[in-house]
Amino acid sequence: MKKIFSFLLLILVMPSCEKGTGTVVYKMKFTTEKIIIGSKSGPENIYTKFGDYITSLTPTKFTANVWSLGYQDIVYVPGTNQANSLEYLNQEYNCEACLKPENHPDRYIDFSGNTVINVSPGFGGRINKERTAFLDEQVDFNYFYFIPYYLYQEVELPDQYTGVKIDMFQPNWLDSPVIENNVLKVKHKQMLQKMYPGSHINDRIHFIFGNCDSTFIVNPGGEAVPLSENNPTLNISESNLIIRSNKYKNAIYKTPLSGETLVMNGVLSFNTNGLIQVYAGADNIKYTSDDIFVYAPRFWERLSSTLEFN
Repeated sequence: MKKIFSFLLLILVMPSCEKGTGTVVYKMKFTTEKIIIGSKSGPENIYTKFGDYITSLTPTKFTANVWSLGYQDIVYVPGTNQANSLEYLNQEYNCEACLKPENHPDRYIDFSGNTVINVSPGFGGRINKERTAFLDEQVDFNYFYFIPYYLYQEVELPDQYTGVKIDMFQPNWLDSPVIENNVLKVKHKQMLQKMYPGSHINDRIHFIFGNCDSTFIVNPGGEAVPLSENNPTLNISESNLIIRSNKYKNAIYKTPLSGETLVMNGVLSFNTNGLIQVYAGADNIKYTSDDIFVYAPRFWERLSSTLEFN
């Protein structure tokens, strides 16, 4: 089934007092369809530490609750406005209500539901007094960042799990998973905890695209990452899980002149086909209560982002 989520940001940038600007139309599409950037990834493999491999499952629903989302040109420079940013969803601190889609629907995106939302991006850095346009004639967005509070998936379990109480999906401080009619409804946390026991996953995941030549986890053991190209948006040492990716095609944003129209097209792809792998666990017997459910190895390589201007 083709699963596509997109949202369109239609923002009219008014002419500034300092310099006339044209119209900018912002578009952002979220999809589970795979997009290829550069060379193709190698064949996906399996883990050896969770018992025998059983099967791979594809979520029927895949969503995210977002803390922050946007573009930036350089690493943030404290105390200055040198870093230009276009933030589609602003960073929210200590906002418990933000975790609930019913209270903050603008932070809830459904990759698999063809949902459309409208938001107004915020401009940061070298901008005009009205905070509606960049002062630079062009901006090269070297970074795209996608920072969700959580990833949520619903996946139909094999019939063999009917009536089986899966040990790893009991309510705890990480999550409150549910299995109804043999459909698993769960966030990312317990699966990542199995994969990276030392990582900090109780708050957010930072997916940082661009300005690197590979894709990797920066701090799988929960190490603090200072302000740098691996942590370009925050003026703090970040210990939440940070994942870097070179699967991003950036482009130069050119401020349109009066009478001109610029269309900014962004795409974030998360290929969920076979995303969840199932293993036989400690007893190495299939379809028993100690079976292990985790994301496929190098699951972050399934994320890609592109940015184009017309």
